[in-house]
Amino acid sequence: MRHSPIFIRLYAGFAIVILFSILIVGLMVQRQIEQASLRDIRNNLSSQGFILQQSFANIGRQSQQQIQHTIEEIGHRIDTRITLLATDGVVIADSEFNPKDMDNHRSRPEIIAATESEVGYSKRYSKTLKKPMLYVAIPAMANNSNVGFIRTALSTQRIDEEINYLRRVIITAASLTGIIALFIGYWLAMSFARPLRQMTVIANNYAHGRYQLRIPSHRSDEIGDLARSLNQMADISAQRFDIIKTERDQLSTILKSMNEGVITVTSEGLITHVNAAACRMLRTSGERCLGQALKKVDTSKNLHETFIQCQQKQTSVQRVIQLDGYTFARHYRLHATLLKESNQADAILVLQDITDVKRIDNMRADFVANASHELKTPITAIRGFAETLIEDEAIDHSMRQRFIRKIHGQSIRLSDLVSDLLALSRLENNDQAFNTQVDFQQVVQRVCANLQAVAQSQQVDLQFKSNNDSMVLLGDDKALGQMATNLIDNAIKYTAKDGTVKVTIDIHQGEAILCVVDDGLGIDKADQERIFERFYRVDKARSKSLGGTGLGLAIVKHIVQSHKGHLRLDSIITKGSTFTVTLPLYKQVK
Repeated sequence: MRHSPIFIRLYAGFAIVILFSILIVGLMVQRQIEQASLRDIRNNLSSQGFILQQSFANIGRQSQQQIQHTIEEIGHRIDTRITLLATDGVVIADSEFNPKDMDNHRSRPEIIAATESEVGYSKRYSKTLKKPMLYVAIPAMANNSNVGFIRTALSTQRIDEEINYLRRVIITAASLTGIIALFIGYWLAMSFARPLRQMTVIANNYAHGRYQLRIPSHRSDEIGDLARSLNQMADISAQRFDIIKTERDQLSTILKSMNEGVITVTSEGLITHVNAAACRMLRTSGERCLGQALKKVDTSKNLHETFIQCQQKQTSVQRVIQLDGYTFARHYRLHATLLKESNQADAILVLQDITDVKRIDNMRADFVANASHELKTPITAIRGFAETLIEDEAIDHSMRQRFIRKIHGQSIRLSDLVSDLLALSRLENNDQAFNTQVDFQQVVQRVCANLQAVAQSQQVDLQFKSNNDSMVLLGDDKALGQMATNLIDNAIKYTAKDGTVKVTIDIHQGEAILCVVDDGLGIDKADQERIFERFYRVDKARSKSLGGTGLGLAIVKHIVQSHKGHLRLDSIITKGSTFTVTLPLYKQVK
């Protein structure tokens, strides 16, 4: 729970004083104990050094081996490292290391200090012992002359461990003291700030429409009077809010159910409301739109320009626009109207998506134009040849037969075109479910057998392969045969001599999969998206020379869709194409 500023200031000041005092006392106690411990060890080492000074007064009469043995024995007994050095710093004996392996100690801080005064001290890290040490050095006297130095040393790890233990004790005690002090301070500050904080929280709830909460008003002072006034204000506000909420919910439900986008703006063009449909059209969210200018939300500036035009004319404005941010163009009918009830010249903008309507209109117009063009070509040819035969009675027999064959060929083309148009119309208008079981493998196998002659005439190797005995699905036998015929016939037509067309049919995860693979010309990526449109040809000159109507793949697409299947094209220029048809099986016969 967040606390009030008054509570924070009171409690923070109290906590800072307590914690700072505990920290200072703890640091001072720790420092005094550490210094006292080091001082005791230093005095002890100094006393040991002076005692050893008397023991080594006649050291010159002993051999090197005897001195080393004596040093080791004394150091082991008093648990102290003892080092005996010559005046030039050369180590004569050491209780823990071979003096021959030790370097010159003349430059050690404790030796330098012992040279200048009676006793030298130093606390540092020993590279030889790999741990922190406290060193005390005194001159070694023999016959009232300085013959070297006696150095005693003791590890400070034990002191550090004791200090760490003491530090933990101090921290624990300080923490407990601090917690108790902070708890007492918290209670004192809270007893003063709690009533004000409680009223602030509940007042914030009132501001957010939660009027069911009430402030305790049992106190008889000014805080109690303020609480009762706030409770009375909440009762009145709750009644008014319920009325406004009911009206708002009704309006919100209407706006959400609309397919049209609705935007309301102020006279400055700032958005005050936007429904979900408008957010989808503008490819944004309500949080990002509210309070923003129209020209910032719509980069095309169409909404802003229409709003300005509506303000200038003081009347409704309607126009067709396109919005930015879409891969393909989308068209919208925009209607802008001033709100007459508003004194601020506010306006409402309504967006209606008419992309599908325009697409259907364009498709209808393209279909009529393409169909008319495709029908006009054979009709014009038939008419021209017929008029020539009628007007020229003296034409020779061979030319007459040639014209008659031309007329016959164009009539066949016209008949095929009409048949394809009728088939396409029947497929588009047929929405009935299939209930006839069809062996899809037999259908494809029969089509391949029928087209073998066509493939041989064009010197194309047509291959059929299947790993199944049969595969049954619900569908139209004739339609499926036409689909397979169109795919395989197209593959043969667009495959060069000595090429190969492979037709495979298989079952995978309860679906029949038909693949027609050729190594022909291939289809460019830009054309692959439109290859299934009516009358669309990749190479119009070649398609017409091969006798195509431009409706074959459109028929294939509708047949696959009517059988609840999927059609995919994979093609690479000069490498060939692969058409894959996936249809759901009714049952699998093994």
